[in-house]
Amino acid sequence: MNEEKNFESKNSLGNFDQKNDNAALIVSELIDLLNDERTYRDMGIIIEITKTVHLLIKQGGSRSNEVLAHPNLIITLTKLFNTDNDLTRLLASLFHDLSIEEDGIRLLLLTGVIPILLQTLESLNDDVINFVLTTLRNCLIGLNNESAEEIQAHNGCMTLISLLIHRHSNKQMNFLADCLLRLAMFNTNAQIYLQTSKLFLQELVTILDETNYNKLSFTLIRMLPLLSSNINTKSILIQFNIIPILERILHMKYDYKIQRYCLLTLRNLSDQIIHMDNFDSLIITFLQILPSTNDIQIKMYIIDILSNLSCENQSNKALMIRNNAIQILVTIIIQNDQRDNIIESTLCTLRHLTGKCPLAHEAREYIRINHAIPYLIKYLHTKENSWSLLKTCIGLIRNLALSSSNLIILCEHRSVYKIGKLFFQMKTTPERIELFITTLFVFCRQQNEKLQMSIYDQIIDSGCIETLVQFASSTNFGRIQQMSMEILDDLSQSDRIEHREMIRETDKSVKIAQFLQQS
Repeated sequence: MNEEKNFESKNSLGNFDQKNDNAALIVSELIDLLNDERTYRDMGIIIEITKTVHLLIKQGGSRSNEVLAHPNLIITLTKLFNTDNDLTRLLASLFHDLSIEEDGIRLLLLTGVIPILLQTLESLNDDVINFVLTTLRNCLIGLNNESAEEIQAHNGCMTLISLLIHRHSNKQMNFLADCLLRLAMFNTNAQIYLQTSKLFLQELVTILDETNYNKLSFTLIRMLPLLSSNINTKSILIQFNIIPILERILHMKYDYKIQRYCLLTLRNLSDQIIHMDNFDSLIITFLQILPSTNDIQIKMYIIDILSNLSCENQSNKALMIRNNAIQILVTIIIQNDQRDNIIESTLCTLRHLTGKCPLAHEAREYIRINHAIPYLIKYLHTKENSWSLLKTCIGLIRNLALSSSNLIILCEHRSVYKIGKLFFQMKTTPERIELFITTLFVFCRQQNEKLQMSIYDQIIDSGCIETLVQFASSTNFGRIQQMSMEILDDLSQSDRIEHREMIRETDKSVKIAQFLQQS
């Protein structure tokens, strides 16, 4: 009698959609069956119940909503996952279809499906793994923060890395990598786990080096900027030789998005290789890409990298200068003079190249020959929120002033006057004071008499003499005091009477003011 009842139930489940449109009654019947322990003696009935629930979900609307309103239905079926191959395959497909919609994802999270999927993932068949990985990925896309928290709370990173190491199909490895990427994006603990796992980082670099499957390569490349933002991870990735791999990928001329991810990663790593050598081919690659791309983001990343690599590395500086870096960077300044973000990095790189370097004189000459000096001087403005740009610009101008051939055009554009005026207006911190005074000091060392008079005129006209006198008479500033005194000494020996008079009068007034203050 019971067998007959089960047989009828089994057949009615298979045909319910043709006989009964009342979803509530159908779900009620399913629940009654699952509450009857006799149902579990026949795997065929369980499979039919699963098929029925799956069909309700796929049909959407009120039928799907009825399933969503009864989470116990999913909880009961989830307990049967991985007990029978056919049933497991059906349930994996069912969970996958639930993960397509946000409400379905909420149901998966509510009913504890995620931990079950993770616990059984390594023992599943390949076709079921595909469903499970797609389900996890859909959850991370649809409800990213909640899903990432749930997955990571149940050792998600560890489980997915273990699968990655066992090298499944390219498609599965891409799903694995994409899940790991989204976990790192949406969960801090997952991100830290991946950043500190040498096993995972080694595997990532190895796969990226060996795979010919573009989708997998792109997913891993997207992950690298996030991983390389951690100071400790940087050294590990460099140790595992990620840099030559990224350079090779840059030569493959993929679309601009892939180039951006590679360059952003290299920018993150570049501050750790400042004092390392053997990156000549990488630098030349950058200098080839810069003039050939119109993508401003790519240009910014490359210039940031060049700025780091040209900091305190004489070999890198000389290589850049010999390979037309000055001309390329000057062109970028001229073409992007309204973009302060790219201008600052470009000026910073030029400042490095025109500083302490065997080819610094040639670099300074190239800047003048390429008509860049007028463009540099326009950045001598007083925007407080652009101090870092201003600081970089003044530092570069100070380097340029070391070459006598540059002084004429610097004076013609009244750069000394502008710097003196900024000094008078912005003397707020020791860092700023030292930058202004060392720059004025370099200009005052000029030996050409005609240029000397122009420089002295501009310093006096700028209104900064009183400030110089104050620092020269102070005992609290050491080097700043010494340079202030030397600048004033140069001015007091000027051939022009008005220069000498200005120094004497200002000196008197400052001393009187100091005396009155003390009394």
